This record gives sequence, C-alpha cells and structure tokens, in this order.
Amino acid sequence: MSFRPAPELAPTKPLTYEQAIGILFHDARFDGRAPRSSDPEGRLERMRTVLAALGNPQERFRTVHVTGTKGKGSTSAYTESILRHLGYRTGLFTSPHLHSFRERIRVNGKLIGQEACAALIERALPHLEAIPDLTVFGRITVIAFLCFAEAEIDWAVVEVGVGGRLDSTNVVQPAVCGITHVSMDHMHMLGDTLEQIAAEKAGIIKKNRPVFSAPQKVRAGDVLRRVADEKDAPLTEVQNYRRAALPLVGDHQQINAGIAFAMVQELHRQGLTRWDDRLVDRGLSNTRWPCRIEWLPRPENEGLPLVVDCAHNADSLEILLSTLAAMQPGRPFTFIFGVNRDKDIAPMLKRAAAGSPRIVLVQSRHPKALPVPDLRAAIDALPTKGDQAVIAAPSMKAGLEAATRITPPDGYLVGTGSVFVAAELREEWNELNPGLFAADDWIHEANTEPQLAPLPPAYGMI
Repeated sequence: MSFRPAPELAPTKPLTYEQAIGILFHDARFDGRAPRSSDPEGRLERMRTVLAALGNPQERFRTVHVTGTKGKGSTSAYTESILRHLGYRTGLFTSPHLHSFRERIRVNGKLIGQEACAALIERALPHLEAIPDLTVFGRITVIAFLCFAEAEIDWAVVEVGVGGRLDSTNVVQPAVCGITHVSMDHMHMLGDTLEQIAAEKAGIIKKNRPVFSAPQKVRAGDVLRRVADEKDAPLTEVQNYRRAALPLVGDHQQINAGIAFAMVQELHRQGLTRWDDRLVDRGLSNTRWPCRIEWLPRPENEGLPLVVDCAHNADSLEILLSTLAAMQPGRPFTFIFGVNRDKDIAPMLKRAAAGSPRIVLVQSRHPKALPVPDLRAAIDALPTKGDQAVIAAPSMKAGLEAATRITPPDGYLVGTGSVFVAAELREEWNELNPGLFAADDWIHEANTEPQLAPLPPAYGMI
C-alpha cells in the first residue's frame, strides 16, 4: 500500500515534522497484529534496492555493527562516545526511543533536528513508496543512513533492531562487529531455542571482519564460533573493562564497555582510528544512556528514591536484581512493574515476586503493553507467599503513589518490565519533580513529540 500524498492533493509547503512522522509510521502496528511479510527473506534485497536508488548512503561512512539480546544499546552508546571523544564525527542509530523519536538518530551526540528529519523523510518518500513490503523499521533505517551521509560523519555505530540476519541494518559492511549477551527473547520472530536465536544474531558476522562477543552460554557460544569459523571472521570473547569509572552500573556494563573498548582497539590495530588512552577512558566515562539501572534525581532527603531500568525479559530482570542486591544489600524495595504482551511473562513475574513482596502493576501507553487486569491474572496464577502485596494501578502517577505508600521508609522504588514503563515513569517523575533533570536531558523533548494519529485527507493513502 502506498503512503505518499496523492499528486493532486500534495501540499506545496514542505512537510512538517508531525506530518512526516505520521507518514513514516502510517501503517505501523505495534500491537503485534501487523500482517506478516510475504517474503521476509527478501527484506535485505528490498533495503538494498531503496538505498541504491538514494545513492547508497550507507557506503559513505565506516560502520560498527552491534547485536545481542540485551546490552546492545549500551555497547553502541559506549562505542560512539569513544569514537567521538577521539575526535571523529559520529552517528549513532538505536531503537526504540524513550522520549523522542529523534533519539534514534544522533550525530555527534545530538538528536536529529525536527526540520532536518522531516526533510529527509520527504525526500526519501518516493523511493520508499516504490518498494512494497518495506517495514517501518526499514524506512527509519534508510532515514538514519541518509542523515549520516549528509552529515558527513566518519563513523556510524549501528544497533540491530531485532535479531541480525534479516534485520534492516544488515546491509552495512562493518569494519568490526559486536555481539552482546544472547538470551531468550522475541521467540515469535527468532526461534524457540537459544541456538536458533544465536544463529539469527550471528547473521551480522561478515567474511574476514573481526567479531567481539560477551561471554555466552555454551549453546549460544558454540553457534557464534561455528558461524565465525565459516566466514573466517576472528572471534574474541571480551573481558570486563575496569580502567575507569563507568556511568552505567553493574558487572554486565563492565562487559558491554569491554566490547566497545575492544572494538575500537581493533579499529586502531587496522589503522582506521587513532588511539589515546585518556580520551578512550573519557569517552566511556561520559557515555549517556538513560533508563539502565538509573537512579533518578530527587530533592535532597525528600521522598523515596526511584531507580528505572529497561529489563524486558527474565535474564535482564535477574541482572537487575543481582545488581541492586550488590548496591543496596538488604534494603527493601517495591516494584512498579509492567510488561509488553509479546513477552514470556511468567518467568519475569516469578523473578519479580522472588525479588520483592511488594509489586505495583502498571500499563504503559504503548499498544504492546499488557493490560493490568491480564497482568494481575498472570501473577495471581503463580504460587504466592503469605506476605505478598500486589496492587493494580490505573496510571503511572497512581503507581508511584501506591508504591510509595506501601514501601518502608528506608526503602526505594524500582520501575521496570519494559522500555516504555521505564520511560513513562521517568516522565512522571519529571512532572512531580520539575527542574531536577539536566537541561539537555532527552526528557524535555517528550512534550514536543507528535502523537501519531490518522493522517489528514491530503495525506490519504493512494
């Protein structure tokens, strides 16, 4: 189906940002009910066709490609920050976003501007329209590559959306690849076993291109090594980075930083980048990546602390719990918890219930969000302890209020279960505590983003 304005109704003025985003997402179905692609295996060929028509912008800069189940965003952010601090002009492509669509496409650490974003979408529309069955994420990837090419960046750090082998980003020819921890997630798309999921992640490995991996479970590691051997791609399992203080907490972040460090070190070994220990460490120390075990700012000695995290599967929730136990041993906390409907919910709920006797259930605004009554039914089906307190909240604000009410005075709050829950709690916290977030925090962009709604008649589908 086309999504370009009908010629006889096309506006004479340039598209606004709101109009452009509306067109880009016109057929997005975040609720999982979108029609399946008739040819998923042809996804990359469709991407190559569109990019070729636009002059192959992805070939106008060098690339680092990163995949994994969890930690790939953090690793990408670390890598971009190192390269930028070494003096290179950088692009960073990540997903999803927290507060603004423009977070997904950054140049030299700055979000793409609204006017620039709209102009790129408008210019790409005829080419996007010409290729049927291109995913929304594929369109966004095209816009990111166009942005990076026009910004004349030196290096792009590109995070895979889902999987790797058939991901729209897998048209790049990276100088180096990174694979973070692989675990069970997106099974409806990637497969029901760890081996199948690892094989999809390994799909980004290119012939003779070095690969750096987090320590993996045996079954996943065996798959990565087999694919790397088949492609003569040197594969290195990284160690923790421990040279300088990191802004992101937890042993898992030491691994993510280690992958970033090793990838840039390899680029230097290849003669593609300069190297300066001081600048590399500074790049890692100055990395910005919110909602990763992030303790939100609060008025001094007022109220309970709130930490938010994007844990969205059982493994990442286990990492969150172990990190909090190490940071705050014995300190009580209350979960503010919501999940997406496409997740394996029972293992997450078991870990949450084992972690705290107090759980407040919430639902984000995202169409993927599992309704609170369904979440309540799922947790009620689990064996419960006598002291378990479960409260269903009708909103994030009500969730914060309920969690504060039932938490011991020496405790704290933990908001997690999905990216969208963490982001919305962050926004609600900002409403309740204005002026505490830095002036350049992305949270201040939340109110400038358009709400996706039906397009006006002039933009009807043809």
